[in-house]
Amino acid sequence: MLSFFVNYGVNTSISSTSSTQWRVPFALQMVPGALLLAGIFFQNESPRWLVEKNRIEAARQALAQVRAKDIHHPDVTRELEEIVEDFNGQEKLPLVAQLKVTCSSSKTFYTFGMAVTLMFWQQWTGTNSINYYAPQIFQSVGLGGNSSKLFATGIYGVVKVVITALGLMFATEQVGRKWSLIIGGCGQAFAMFYIGINQAVNPVTPGAALNGNSTFAIVCVYLFVVFYSFGWGPIPFVLSAECAPNHVRSLIMAAALMTQWLMNFVIAKLTPIMLAKITFGTFLLFGACCIIMVVYTVFCVPETKNVPLESIYLLFEGNIIKGATKDTIPRFSRAKVLQHRRNGDSEEAGVKDVDADSAKHVERTTHEELGSNVWYPQNGERA
Repeated sequence: MLSFFVNYGVNTSISSTSSTQWRVPFALQMVPGALLLAGIFFQNESPRWLVEKNRIEAARQALAQVRAKDIHHPDVTRELEEIVEDFNGQEKLPLVAQLKVTCSSSKTFYTFGMAVTLMFWQQWTGTNSINYYAPQIFQSVGLGGNSSKLFATGIYGVVKVVITALGLMFATEQVGRKWSLIIGGCGQAFAMFYIGINQAVNPVTPGAALNGNSTFAIVCVYLFVVFYSFGWGPIPFVLSAECAPNHVRSLIMAAALMTQWLMNFVIAKLTPIMLAKITFGTFLLFGACCIIMVVYTVFCVPETKNVPLESIYLLFEGNIIKGATKDTIPRFSRAKVLQHRRNGDSEEAGVKDVDADSAKHVERTTHEELGSNVWYPQNGERA
């Protein structure tokens, strides 16, 4: 957010012929990096990581600090026991072993594919096209003047930061992951389709005054970032981390982030070419991608709202597509059933209510039947 206004400030205050105009923005980037480095020393360690390292008491203290409760509080003790139980038999594997386990289990491979797919579609919303080429995009929808474009870009950054913060605080848990993605995707599609159709029907004339259609196209750029920050900005990271089993989480998250940065690079390279070659078709393409994202979310992404990490594996048992589709309707969402465990009910009851066939499948799967060293869930363990 600050970087956008820094660019605006140096553009209006420093001559374009001076090298200082580009040196100042680069130098200022070191400030937040230094603050982050200093803040790391005061960051609370992850309780799950501490349990993985067999530092149970340190994990108890970290968990109590995160929950703002006494270290002997029943909620802290119960959650710590769940974390310890979740790690039993799921020690972190070497990278090659993680790859073998991921490919040998259909459920784990589905989780892997979902994380990668979410990150892929996140980039094809077109968000980084606007992030990297906002001045050019504002110009394409009718906003002239270099300073005006940079100032509009700064406002774009403010909207993005504010809505992302509000979305994470209020929408992710209240609305749910699945509906945040659906609503966000639909809103982004509307914004992109309007911008593209408006450019096709009312081509921008350089130097001409803004009309009503062009003004609303500029508004749609801001609407796009509102819906992106509400859904497809933060939620793919949340789902990828939540759904990845402990023993292969590093592999799944590495693949997801690799996909994100690879597509980020692709979008950064393609955007100026698309704006020059297919002009308004660029926005129509991104709008179509947003619609595909919504369809994928409805049929392939489970709802994990308020589901304990130790129970998320149950969402990938049985018919995953059927279960994910069912989760689209909050009234029938499996997440409600799995909340029983967090509220102190038995996990066995939750398993029975979620999918009786899935529970039977878990019970009858044994190491002897598999005849291999690949880990599969046993007696309530997480897949």
